[in-house]
Amino acid sequence: MTSRGRADAAGILAEFPRANIVFQTIVNLREWRVVGFEALARFEDGAPPPLHLDRAGSMGIRAELELLLIEQAIEAMSELPAGMSVTFNASGGTMLRPELADMLRDLTRPWGLEIYEGATTADLSAVRERVTSLGGSLLVDDAGAVCADEGRIAVLQPDVVKIDRALFWQVADDDDAKTRLAALLAAARSAGASVLVEGVSDAEQVERARELGSDYAQGYHLGYPASASQIGELLADLHRSIGVDAPGL
Repeated sequence: MTSRGRADAAGILAEFPRANIVFQTIVNLREWRVVGFEALARFEDGAPPPLHLDRAGSMGIRAELELLLIEQAIEAMSELPAGMSVTFNASGGTMLRPELADMLRDLTRPWGLEIYEGATTADLSAVRERVTSLGGSLLVDDAGAVCADEGRIAVLQPDVVKIDRALFWQVADDDDAKTRLAALLAAARSAGASVLVEGVSDAEQVERARELGSDYAQGYHLGYPASASQIGELLADLHRSIGVDAPGL
């Protein structure tokens, strides 16, 4: 740990269940090709990550837990195919921490930060500036959920807007969801951002994502989260089963 704050939190974090890092594929829908991965934490007690992150937040150490998970993800991603991008999840305040800048500054593969959909007191313009200065991409995670709305997109001017899976699923038979999604897509395009649809679970949803004009997608149909050591086998299986391409195949 590299700062007094993280050192002070170390004892408390040791009481949290151990987390393993897995990676989920991100597919370019136009090229039908795996172009990167999202790093995700899986806690050994089986509880969803938001539960532990919220608990850490109530203890005043959410940023420290997020930094620890990103640190673990950076170590684990060395086994991933070279040149492919990796995105990390973080809240706005964590993105401004100097320790995170130190972790990311020397990465040799493309990377991005996905800003948590919840409320933040962080200066969003400063978040945009920080990510740009470090050479990464900025993603709005779960657009359509909580605070990840058109206003946040307009301020952040992100590189990628990720459409929340629940909203995407509702679009099939909910006119209000269609209207909500249309507003988010318009905001993304106005910001010059690419669009990624989350939660794609079958071939029909792949086509629906394409019809919406989405550039990228992720979801179980396009690859389950897997450890870095399992990614090679997963990519080969995806190539055989749905024809998606990836480096080395």
